[in-house]
Amino acid sequence: MVRYLAAIAILAGCSSVELTAPVVRARTGPAAGRAIKRVVALPATCGALTTQPSTELGPGAQPVLVPAQCSPEAVRGADELVRSSLAFRGLQVIDSERVNAVTASRRETIVETPTSTSTSSETRGVRFEDAPPLEQAAILAELGADGVLNTRMWIGAEQSTGGRRNVVVQVRLLASADGALVWARRCVLEVGGLAATDAVALERAVRCATEGTR
Repeated sequence: MVRYLAAIAILAGCSSVELTAPVVRARTGPAAGRAIKRVVALPATCGALTTQPSTELGPGAQPVLVPAQCSPEAVRGADELVRSSLAFRGLQVIDSERVNAVTASRRETIVETPTSTSTSSETRGVRFEDAPPLEQAAILAELGADGVLNTRMWIGAEQSTGGRRNVVVQVRLLASADGALVWARRCVLEVGGLAATDAVALERAVRCATEGTR
């Protein structure tokens, strides 16, 4: 019986996700008292604090370690969870992908001279997050947006064979009128075990970081 219970405990530990209580840091800014109802959610960014062999090496080349990439599916799922969590709390969240400053386009200019004809091109238009501040402000005003939401995520390097590592999610809301901070929340989780996939770990950290926001 003792061995049976020990085996159950080992399996439970292997399948665990959160190993310690989350550490949450929250702060409010000078715009905390403003009425924020409509926000533009910029695409979440994610950094993996580990390395992996490069896949762009030629035959016979020596392995080169490059920064690891976060799982696109895990980041996309966590990003959607941030937006749905804030929408559940009463904010109207606008996806920045649908409100790009202008669609990137190319304009061709044909220049003719008596001896030749040449074609030049220039790139016009940028994504919303790449637009100049004045242009962003004009777009936000046109949309009636009160705020801008930024989400950053980090996945730490594994500290043991059990996949033990830290996962961090930081969510920050700024007022669109002047960029003043409304609130910011940062959650750090230590996760591990067979169930601690990137997707599950980021989901837990997102729920922790958005809990109590408005």
